[in-house]
Amino acid sequence: MDDAEQWFRRGGELADEGGPAEAEALALLSAAVAAGHGPALVRLATFLLHQYSEADLASHAKALRLLNEAVAADVPGSRNMLGVTLWDDGALDEAEDSLRAAVADGDPDAPVNLAGLLHQEGDDAAAFTLLRQAAERGDGPAYWIVMRLLPPHSRAAREITTARRTPIGSRCATPSPTGPCC
Repeated sequence: MDDAEQWFRRGGELADEGGPAEAEALALLSAAVAAGHGPALVRLATFLLHQYSEADLASHAKALRLLNEAVAADVPGSRNMLGVTLWDDGALDEAEDSLRAAVADGDPDAPVNLAGLLHQEGDDAAAFTLLRQAAERGDGPAYWIVMRLLPPHSRAAREITTARRTPIGSRCATPSPTGPCC
């Protein structure tokens, strides 16, 4: 394990502890970023946005810069985190674009976040469709949300539960030569 990975891991642990370890967490995560560790970009941004006790406009701006850099470097989770941050900031169009890109990338956290944004924008049909698809693929939070919206013994609830329990590759009568069709 290289130094940057060690700094990233230890910095993340200390960031989660908070309190007196905060300064060391910031230093370690910053060192990992400086060493070119991609995931450290997202972790440091998350720390600055949600855990840093001295958070201010400057740390928020730095977090946005880090997330944009992570997106440019195609770091997993970066588009989702940028989308959520932009949504929190009220930049709904940019947030939706980022969250849609995260869903397209297969980020497992993005469908529920995009559905929340779509719901806020009043597009409940699209939000429900997205949640249903995610639930059928086995997304636990999406399944929980959808099942609270549907009558428990409805046909739709049974279909979603059945799809969730059926391995994806075995859902098709005629498998695709390029891989699973569902």
